[in-house]
Amino acid sequence: MSWESEDWQYDPESMFDLSGRRAIVTGAGSGLGRAIALGLDARGATVVVADIDGDAAWEVADVCTNGVAMEVDVTDESSLRSLRDRVRRDHREYQILCNVPGINTRKPVFDLSFEEWREIIQLNLNGMFKAVKILAEPIVDAGDGSVINMASVRGIDGGANQSAYSASKSGVIQLTKVLAAEWAPDVRVNALAPGYIKTPLVREAMSDQEWYERMREGHLLNRFGEPEEVAGAAVFLASDAASFVTGSILTVDGGWTAH
Repeated sequence: MSWESEDWQYDPESMFDLSGRRAIVTGAGSGLGRAIALGLDARGATVVVADIDGDAAWEVADVCTNGVAMEVDVTDESSLRSLRDRVRRDHREYQILCNVPGINTRKPVFDLSFEEWREIIQLNLNGMFKAVKILAEPIVDAGDGSVINMASVRGIDGGANQSAYSASKSGVIQLTKVLAAEWAPDVRVNALAPGYIKTPLVREAMSDQEWYERMREGHLLNRFGEPEEVAGAAVFLASDAASFVTGSILTVDGGWTAH
């Protein structure tokens, strides 16, 4: 084997380049989805900015170089099929799928209602299953692409007052591993597991100073992350730089899981 880069299978100068590829990012109207959509766009991908909030999706698509907004409810199978079919009609095939939407309610088990449990599981886990089953079908049929699911460090280590959220994200992690096995070797499936990132929902919780300081100290880097710091990991998993990465859970957690 030659160590000259000219002989490498993937050119090191272009391995993060997404030019010519098309991506769907669900939950892209705000937070991590927004950052990921903008990150993929910055590396040359054409991005379908999909969100249940159509106005928010258009706001993100408008600042993309190659972005288009579409509405989708990931808990609704007909909505997902409509998104899939419209993207295929307008853009033919797509190679990248990022599944992002998620919610959380921080309460002890005895205070968490059955309805709150169902709502979290419905979006975070059932919605994830429906999205990968419906939206990833064209990618698997084409035999080429990358699927990225949004998990969380709470799916790895649990945590007090996080029962439904931790259970849902742990399910996402195991679903990701199963899909990686089922769709290998042609389609790569990985998950991102962020620590505490300054998304709109987390910023609301940060108003509790005691909670914020306790969570901040749980990160070795002694701070919460910024959304764009997760976008870089998504670009990596979507690109040829991660061509030998599948079934992995990439933590972007400032050292949370190592602490």
